[in-house]
Amino acid sequence: MTSGAALRYWLLWLVLCAIATGMSIAYADIPVALYLDAQVRHTQFWAGLNLALYPLPLVVIGALLFLFGCGLWLVSGRPLRPWTELPLLGSWATLWAVAAERIFKQIFGRGWPDPTFVRDHLSGFHFLHGETYWNSFPSGTAAISFAILAVLWMVRPAWRVGSSIIVVLILAAVVVGNYHWLSDLIAGVFLGASIGCCTVKLLGPSRRSRETGTNLQ
Repeated sequence: MTSGAALRYWLLWLVLCAIATGMSIAYADIPVALYLDAQVRHTQFWAGLNLALYPLPLVVIGALLFLFGCGLWLVSGRPLRPWTELPLLGSWATLWAVAAERIFKQIFGRGWPDPTFVRDHLSGFHFLHGETYWNSFPSGTAAISFAILAVLWMVRPAWRVGSSIIVVLILAAVVVGNYHWLSDLIAGVFLGASIGCCTVKLLGPSRRSRETGTNLQ
C-alpha cells in the first residue's frame, strides 16, 4: 500500500469512527449504562470484574520501567538483545497512548457513566475542563489495549488471534462494569490502533532495515 493510499485509508476509518461515536452517544450510551447499572452493578459478577481489572495499571508501570531499564542498559555501553524489540515497541506505544488519552480527556471533559450519570444524573461534555469524574472520553483502557494489539498485529502475526481475544474480553469488562460509555471505547479503540501502527512505522524493524540496508528478519 502506498503512503497516499494508507493515509486515505486512515482518514476513512477516522470518519467511520466519528460517525460510530456520534451514533453511540445519541442512541446507545445512556440505555446501555442504565441497563448495566440495573442488571450488573449490584451483583457478584460486577465485583469479580472490578477485581479482574484492578491490575491493569501495572501494564503502564511495567512499560515505563522497561524503557528506563533499556535506556540505562544502553547508557552503560551494552547493546540491547534482539528479544527487546517487541516489548520496546509495546512500551513506547503504551506510554504514547497514555499521554494521548490523558490530553484528550482534559480536552473533552466528558462525565463518567458511574457515578456522574447513574448517581448524579449528569452527562455531557465540559470541553477543556476535564477533572475528576469528568474525564471519561476516550477510554484509556481501550487506547492502551489497542495500541499494544496493533503492535502485536503488525510485528507478530501469529499472535493476532490470542491477543485479540484478550483485548476484546478486557474491553467488554470495561463496558459491562459501567466504567466507560460505549462511545468512549469506540474512540479509544481508534486512537490506540492509530498509535500502535504509527509506533511500528516510526520505530519498527522494517524502518531500520530500510535505513541501514540490512535485513532484520
